[in-house]
Amino acid sequence: MATPAQIAANRANAQKSTGPRSVEGKAASRFNALKHGLDAASIVIPGEDPVLYDEIAQNYHAEFRPASALEQFHVETLIRCDWQKRRLQRTEGKLYRALLAEGADPEDLDVAVLRDSPTAKLLLKVWAQIASLERAFFRALTDLRRMQREREKTEDASFDAMIDAFCAPPIEEELAPFRQNRHQPAKTACAAAPAPISVAKTPAPPAASERV
Repeated sequence: MATPAQIAANRANAQKSTGPRSVEGKAASRFNALKHGLDAASIVIPGEDPVLYDEIAQNYHAEFRPASALEQFHVETLIRCDWQKRRLQRTEGKLYRALLAEGADPEDLDVAVLRDSPTAKLLLKVWAQIASLERAFFRALTDLRRMQREREKTEDASFDAMIDAFCAPPIEEELAPFRQNRHQPAKTACAAAPAPISVAKTPAPPAASERV
């Protein structure tokens, strides 16, 4: 446990600390959160537009229409990657402006990024995070499309099975006896009909010359 003297000394030292004073130090401290990843507790942080986030989320849901918890997870991953990439792109612009404020020549920003300065290092970290988000985005997109194709195949097979169940036995098999016997009643009637009666012919009366 700290003694009263140590506590007093710590307080005095804290009063003397004013934070980073140089431009590089201020830039580094301003983006310290990037060293450990952006805050994921809330997807929308102060300064961002929640209405825009809702619009983006609705567009993703309208396009992919997740039908299960796993599909919903992948859609949420796409939304998060999209939103955080937009955030990092804004951060990228701020870091470029910070480099200019440090005295970098606008036409030599690519060279300034390669210099060993805190701002340049942070910019490289931002690029790495953007690339990581893009990889995560396309992995989720690939998995989501595969799952939806498999679901559609299963649904099609279930629909076909339902149709077969309603139509069993198949219509062709059910109609086959009728097609085979549709002429049978006419043949039976002909066979059962009595033979035609033979009528004896009556001899013709003799002619007038024969009667005399």
